[in-house]
Formats: sequence, structure tokens, C-alpha cells
Amino acid sequence: MTFENGSRWLRADFHLHTKADKEFIYNDEKINFINAYVEQLSSQEIGIGVITNHNKFDKDEYCALKKVALKKNIGLFAGVEYSTREGIHILIVFDDAWYKGDVNHIQEFLNHAFYNIRNYDIPDYPNSNLTLKETVLALNQKELDYFIILAHVDDKNGFFIESGVATNEFNTLIGDPEFKDRVIGVQKCTKPEHYDKLCEAIDYKLAYVEGSDNAHAGITGLGASKKRTYLKIGAFNFEALRFALTDIDDRLRPKDKPEIKNSYIKSISYEGGLLDGKTIHFSPELNTLIGIRGSGKSSIIEVLRYALNIPLGLQAMDNDYKSNLIQRMMGSGGKVTVSIVNNLGEEYIVKKIYGQKEDIYKDGTLLHDITVDAILKQPVYFGQKDLSNKDVDFEADLVKKLIGNKLTSIKERIEQKKIQISGLISDIFKIRDLEELKPEVSQQIANDEFKLTKYKENGIEDKLKRQTLFDSDEARLKEYEGLIKKYSDTFELFVSQNDEWMNTQISGSDENAPIFAQANILLKELQEKQAALKVLSDSIKDCKARYTGNITLLLTKKESLKEEFAKIKREINVPSLNPDEFINVNRRIETSKLKLKAIEKEEERKKQLNGQLMTALTELEELWHEEFVTLQKEIEKINQSERRLQVKLIYKGRKDKFLDYLKFQFKGCNIRESSFVTVTEKYTDFIQLYKEFKKLKDILNDNQYVLFEGKFRENLAEVVTTQIDNTLTIEYDGKPLKDHSLGQRASALILFLLAQKDNDILIIDQPEDDLDNQTIYDNVIKEIKKLKGNMQFIFATHNANIPVLGDCERIVACDYDEGRDIKIDSGTIDEPVSQQKIVAIMEGGKDALRMRRQIYNIWKIK
Repeated sequence: MTFENGSRWLRADFHLHTKADKEFIYNDEKINFINAYVEQLSSQEIGIGVITNHNKFDKDEYCALKKVALKKNIGLFAGVEYSTREGIHILIVFDDAWYKGDVNHIQEFLNHAFYNIRNYDIPDYPNSNLTLKETVLALNQKELDYFIILAHVDDKNGFFIESGVATNEFNTLIGDPEFKDRVIGVQKCTKPEHYDKLCEAIDYKLAYVEGSDNAHAGITGLGASKKRTYLKIGAFNFEALRFALTDIDDRLRPKDKPEIKNSYIKSISYEGGLLDGKTIHFSPELNTLIGIRGSGKSSIIEVLRYALNIPLGLQAMDNDYKSNLIQRMMGSGGKVTVSIVNNLGEEYIVKKIYGQKEDIYKDGTLLHDITVDAILKQPVYFGQKDLSNKDVDFEADLVKKLIGNKLTSIKERIEQKKIQISGLISDIFKIRDLEELKPEVSQQIANDEFKLTKYKENGIEDKLKRQTLFDSDEARLKEYEGLIKKYSDTFELFVSQNDEWMNTQISGSDENAPIFAQANILLKELQEKQAALKVLSDSIKDCKARYTGNITLLLTKKESLKEEFAKIKREINVPSLNPDEFINVNRRIETSKLKLKAIEKEEERKKQLNGQLMTALTELEELWHEEFVTLQKEIEKINQSERRLQVKLIYKGRKDKFLDYLKFQFKGCNIRESSFVTVTEKYTDFIQLYKEFKKLKDILNDNQYVLFEGKFRENLAEVVTTQIDNTLTIEYDGKPLKDHSLGQRASALILFLLAQKDNDILIIDQPEDDLDNQTIYDNVIKEIKKLKGNMQFIFATHNANIPVLGDCERIVACDYDEGRDIKIDSGTIDEPVSQQKIVAIMEGGKDALRMRRQIYNIWKIK
């Protein structure tokens, strides 16, 4: 059984006894022993167990236990607790081939070892006929795989007690090649100094493991010891178990089980395209995609990036190639489904059809208005050749990739402030140019008032005064009618907009029922106030209607005096003066005064808007500086974590971009580049330029100033919200990164990436392209091992050092069948099939590997 998501940490118990053991206590015959035994293993979180009864192997019982245990994801292995002639108890762990088939080779071995010895599986257990060395030789004759663990080494019948740590017998035993070849661990070692002496004498480290040794305790003794052993294993097979015990630095942990703290990609499934119907499962730790060039590794990486909406980055290489690759891989209507797990262990499903936005589900429910960024701590991606990119903006783009999530909040506030500024500028531009309009209206009033003097001199004003007063009163009443209507409509809209949510009840958990009960009381109180507001709204509408009726009274009264006003006009007999013109001029004066009043209000509003704009621009500058300070703090963390590599930051330092923008935006203003350079030296950015615009006259001539001012005003919103970038450079060993060789640069960047603590996932396509093997091992692999459990790695690679020395938890072998599909074989590094693929694909095959070994032997490489 190979684990779907690669190697994982499991509690292991190497010394288990069962009912087949004569010392085992089990009195409850009413309960199914097999099920009860496996349930106890499961409750103690034992995922790997070795059945080691005293000088006995019960095949039927063992097979029954193994079958039920597998259903609980527990792997059991065959073994015996065996007594050598010296009286040393050892745990022999057998490959499945020992008992499978027609011949039970384990029993054959026991029969041979205890030949002519009766009751050898009954306490007190007699010693066998074979010494430890002879036992190994007898086992080797079977040509089947096994290994030995020295049992309870510091107790009775233990290796240290029976051999004597400082005796000749001890030295003789450990000097035998057979001992070194097969003994790979010790169990229940209570004296570390004995363990250290043994490891020093044999010149390799033995696995230090624990076991229940529950013969006298029965089922309840399983896993009862506080001492624990955890192994990292990728499959329930003998090879994987032995591999874990021989690679103890990477695959064995005492006491505590390593935990996965990072969010991670769990799997990706494909519908349509070259990977139709296939699913790739990932480990939360190190995953390597292997295969010859053109086998589809990069395609899988790119589709994964696309599915999770991870941007390529502004400075990514071969963007068009990567986009075309995704289209070719997925095909029209192609779909991918990605399972991701956040750092709380919650699983989400991301589904994406080619060309469409992704959909995100949790527990089968579609989640609206969220993106993958809400689930994963910003994954970092680098495609082929990206690490060797020497573009001037690459380093800034890299840092933004790594700590962009820290800037999300401030960037959102910056964008909101930009929108506010654009809105203010739009409102300002909507207000007409009042400098010319106000004098025109004032002049019109003066001219009309002059005309009225002639009517006044001839007594016509007094005769028509009553009619003009009606016109003036009508205008004033109608002015306020508009204001009342606006007030009434606004109030009615406010009440209606809040009506729906107020007529609800809030429900919560039973635990907080009293709090929600009080909340609903307060909500009811608000509902009562809302009802009062509705009554008030109706009252305001009624008041509006009555106000309109009041205007109607005026108009009715005016209409009733129509004949009287006409008679007055007929009685006026001044040939050069027209009574109707007098009425019209008066009306025009009233209208002009109202217009002048509106202009003054607009002037005041424009003044307020300009003040708000200056405030908003200052606030935008403060936000830019806050972004810089936030970035600076994160960079300080990076600099502290990796001394050889330092990031330098200068506020608004990209004067070159400032200059380029000036030349582009103000092209055609007949301004020399030297003048533009002076502008960038005098001003830090466009907001400062806007605030002190008149100082430009010291740099530009009158014609240039006018042209510049026109374009500046025309594009004001875009110009003043354009941010001048900070200068960001990375130095490696005191020298700018761009001045290093490609290999040094790539090495530094890999170190930089691995030094980050806030990114849970690192995806790189062929990180070794610009790195030598020594750098990969010394800098990359060692760091990856330290970070496992805190970061997921997904690498496409041709370099065997990464999966082999990196102790890769998941191997995905790719093979492109030209014109058809991409074949996928997934496994783990402790599984023989995956090991063979690594040798074939990454080492050039068995012959090439064998020849290198021979040559290294000749060279006497130590």
C-alpha cells in the first residue's frame, strides 16, 4: 500500500505480542480478538507495528491482523522475538516473502534454530542452538530479506546485559560483518552511553526505537509506554520500513510526531486535454516531478499555477510560451480541480475551466467573493529561466511576490484613495469655469437695473410693482420647493433601504443564546424606531404636498389679478417704454440673482473640493510612505534571517521611471531631456509638483509652461496618482546581485526564497538549471530539509540530488506519449518502483550508475 499523498510520519511499535504468545493475557473471549487488537492500535495512533511473539510466528493470526489493520491504515510486519544461544533477545523483522506462498520460511527457520529443543515458545524461553552470528548465517541461507533489532538492550536478555559492554564477547559480536550487515536498531535503550559506545564501535548509527513489549499486559499494554518512535514512511512494505530505519536523520523521530504547519496543495485532477482523467496527489512537504526533457513536467507546473491564479510576475520569462502551453495542455473546455488545505487543516476545492474564473468550494458549498489568496498564504512560483532573469525590475518583483500579502491591506487603501482623488478631480472639472461666468451675470444684473431707472423716473415701477412682487415671490417659493422635494425623496429612500434587514431575527449558537436574545431585543427597539421613521417620512411627503399647494394658492391669486394687471398696463402711456419689457427685465434680474447665488455656492463648493483634493493627495503620500515603512520592516526580517544576502530599499528612488513617465506623458511640449531631469531632481513625485506647480516657471519657458500645464490638467487624475517606485536591490556577499554570475545569482535567490517564513508553498520549474551540484546540496537541500513541515515544495527537476538527498516525500514520474497524452506514475522514494525510475531517468540507468560507482571506487572517493 503506497500512501496517496506521499511519505508521512507514523507512530511505530517494534515489539508487539499477540494472543499467540504464551505470556499474552487475554480473558475476554466474547470480544473478537482481531478487531479489539486493531482498535487498540488505532486508539494509540500506532500506524506501523511489528508482531514479535516469543520464538513463534502464527501465520493465520498474523494474516488476519494484517488484513483488518490495513483497513484502519495501519501497516503490520511479520517478526519474532528470538533467543540466541548467548541468551540475547533480538527482534527479527521479515519481508513478506518469508511467509507468503506454500512454504512458511519463518517457521522453517525456527524449527532449525530450536532443533531438538522442546517448548521453545513457552516461558522461560530456552535459548536457540545458534549464536547471533550463526543466526544471521542461517537466515541468509534463505536469500530472503530481513533485518534485526536488538530487543530491550539494557534489561535481562538484552544485548548490553548479556554481552557485557566492556567485554571481549561484546567486541567479538560487533566485529562480525554479519552483525553490521543485518543489525540496524536497538529497542528500549535506557542508557545512552551504551548506545553511543555501540554506534562508535560499529562506525554507524543504529536506529533507536521503542516497542510496547506487551506480553504480560495484553491488549491494554499496546502503546501504553510514554516513550514513542515516529517513522516517516511512504508505503507499507518491507523496503520502506528498512529504508526509514537506515536513514534515521531524516526518517526517525523520538517522542514527538512532526506536524504540518503550512497550507498546501493536496491534489490536482484533470478533465480534457493531455492529462484527461488523471489525478496527481502531492505531499505537504517535498514533491519532485521527474522525467526527460519534454516529458510534461513544466506543463503540469504551469497548469497548476494557472488553476490557482498565481501570477507569472511582471518580470517572468517566456510568458507567451507559458500561456500557449496551458492552452495546449488543457484544450478547449478543459477543466482542472485542485484540492488545497489551509494551515488550519480545512480542505477547499478549486475548480477552473480554461478561460474562466475559478470557483471555490468548501464542504460542497460554493463560496462567493473569495479568491485562492484567502486560503493559501501567498504561494511563490518561478518558471524555467526565471531565476536567471537579470532585468532591473526583477528583484523588486521578487520581493513583492514574497511579501505581497503583507502589503495587501495598505495597497487596498491606496487604491481607495486613488479612486477618491479621481472622483474629486472629476467633480472639480464638472464645475464650470466661474471666473468668466460670474462677471457676465453681474454685468447682466447691472445693465438690467440701469434699464429699470427709466421706468422708475416715469412712475411705471410703482404702477407695476405689485405684479413684479408676485413674480419674485413665485420664484422664491419654487426655489425652496425643489429643496423640499430633494429632502423628502432622500429621507424616503433611506427609510426604504433599511426596512428589509430590520424586520429579521438574529440566530446564533445555543452557547451564546442569552447574548443573541438581548441582541434581538435591541433589534426590536430599532424596528420600532424604523416604524416611527416611516410615519415621519409620510408626514414629510404630506408637508411637501401642502407646500406645493401653497404655491398653487399664489398662482391662483396671481391669475385672479390678471385683468387688473392688464388694465394697469393699458393705462400706462409712455411711448418709449413697454410695460411688458419692464416685467421681463425684473424677471431676468430675479433669475440672474438666483444664478449669481448658485455661482457663489459653486465657487464655495469648488474651493471645498480643492481643499479636499489637497488633503486626499497628502493622505495618498502618507499611504505610500506607510507602504514603504511596512515593506522596510519585512525586508529587515529578511536581512536578519540571511546575512549573506541583504535587501536595500530607497524611498521613491526610481528617478529613471519618473523621467521616463515625464518624457512619455509630456511629449510634444518642446521640453529638453535636461529640463525633465531637473524636474525629477527638484520634485520627488507628481503630487509635490502639483502642490508647487508655479515653481516650474524657474525650469520651463513661458510656452513650455503653458503646454505642460495644459497636458498636466488634461491628465490630472492619472498623473497625480502615479506612484514613483522605490529602489529595491538585492546584494549577495556585499555585491549587487546583478553583478554576480548566473550560477551565483540563482544560488543566492534560492537561499533568499528558502529564508522566508511567511510563504507556505514554493513552486519552481527546474531550480538546478543554473546551479552546480555542490550548491544544490550545501545550500538548497539542507535548507529544504529544515523547512519541511513549514513549507511545501513542488519542483520539476532533472537533478537526482533533489529527490534523493532531499529525502523527497512524493515522486511524480512523467512521460509524454507524443500526440496522445502524458503518462503519470506517482510514488515515494522508499518504494522500489520509484527508485528504479530515478535511476533510469536521472542517473542514466543502472549501467551508468554502476560504472560511476566503479570509477569512484578507483578514485578512492571517501
